Amino acid sequence: MNAMVSIVSHPGLWFFLAAAVVPFLKGRALKWLLPVPAVLAILAVLLLRHGTGLNFSYLGVDLTMLRVDQLSVIFSHVFAIQALLGFIYALHVRDKGQHVAAFLYVGGAMGCVFAGDYLTLFVFWELMAVASTFLVWLNRNPTSTRAGFHYFLFHTAGGLVLLFGILLRWIDLDTFAFIPTDPGSMQLYDYLI
Repeated sequence: MNAMVSIVSHPGLWFFLAAAVVPFLKGRALKWLLPVPAVLAILAVLLLRHGTGLNFSYLGVDLTMLRVDQLSVIFSHVFAIQALLGFIYALHVRDKGQHVAAFLYVGGAMGCVFAGDYLTLFVFWELMAVASTFLVWLNRNPTSTRAGFHYFLFHTAGGLVLLFGILLRWIDLDTFAFIPTDPGSMQLYDYLI
């Protein structure tokens, strides 16, 4: 895939752009914007071709931001349609913070779906954790604040377990890439002793 085509066609991009624009919008412009990223994401998913794109190296690690296969297309359709329904439902919400958090959450979910390596997956996973915690906190009452802290602790614990597994896999294979492995050949047991 061409790099520019990859950037424009990544469904998560539209949600991140909307999150950046929402704080500057007022009145009806905000209402009109809410469902637009989801519609653009649905169109982007329909136009995606199987393969990888947005490949780059950071600190000697190869990262792939866009990996399209049959399973990622199915899940991205589900997320995009749910986002459209959710943002239509949220048209009555006036709190821009909730909209920003929701856009970041959906963008993070799309990033996870299209991640082409475990490190990219982890970064988008953690973005989802932070954004969803703020969605709970932005309800702004003591019950949601307590629930948000519990949620964040559980999400962080799950993220640490995910990171631990990713690091063990990287130690054994020296790559974060999604590559097939033979479980019998992995020497992870040696690292756990």
